[in-house]
Amino acid sequence: MKLTVINVDMKYILIFFLLASCLSCKAQTIVPLANNHSDLYHKPNTYTKDVDNEFGKYEGTWKYQNGTTILIIKLQKKVFDFFAEKNYYEDLLIGEYAYIVNGTELINTLDKLNTPQPSTGAYDIYGNRIVHRGIPPICADCLLDEKRVILFIDDPERDYLDNSIILRYKIENGTQKIVAKIYKSGTSIFIPAGATDEMRVPYGEYILTKQP
Repeated sequence: MKLTVINVDMKYILIFFLLASCLSCKAQTIVPLANNHSDLYHKPNTYTKDVDNEFGKYEGTWKYQNGTTILIIKLQKKVFDFFAEKNYYEDLLIGEYAYIVNGTELINTLDKLNTPQPSTGAYDIYGNRIVHRGIPPICADCLLDEKRVILFIDDPERDYLDNSIILRYKIENGTQKIVAKIYKSGTSIFIPAGATDEMRVPYGEYILTKQP
């Protein structure tokens, strides 16, 4: 009989901790992602959330093609991702890409999206910075209230480079597109001797169309 009582008690204890955990999650202070000037931004016990679902419109497969040059980008929204080092949660955009020239794949990391990675930074496209038109790279023809998204983009064979990609969503004649600008966002300090300081995907602007 004592063993039976202990088992029942343990079930109640387990239920108690599960409920406490859920209540703890709900108690997270929500900080809008677009409000990166908030004093609570990326602070412990907060949830930096994509409250306006800016990331939702970027999800999917996007393709740029100019002659025999093709760039494919796949993006997914990742919600409530836990950043253990600073004890906060956040929403992110993650992705992978392929770059093909004259039928030769110079880069293809798309399969990584099918396998959970050990951390968000293990994806080759990741981040969550939402910015307005005046944040560099400046967008002169963006609307006053238009938002863009800045992400990190890595070349897996040149991980010493510091690169970013800024995305602008637009609809032209009923077709969904993103204007993607890939650029060098910092100075790479530890460049191996004789190594290039350029990504295999050339820096510049690409207009990609949403794929079915």
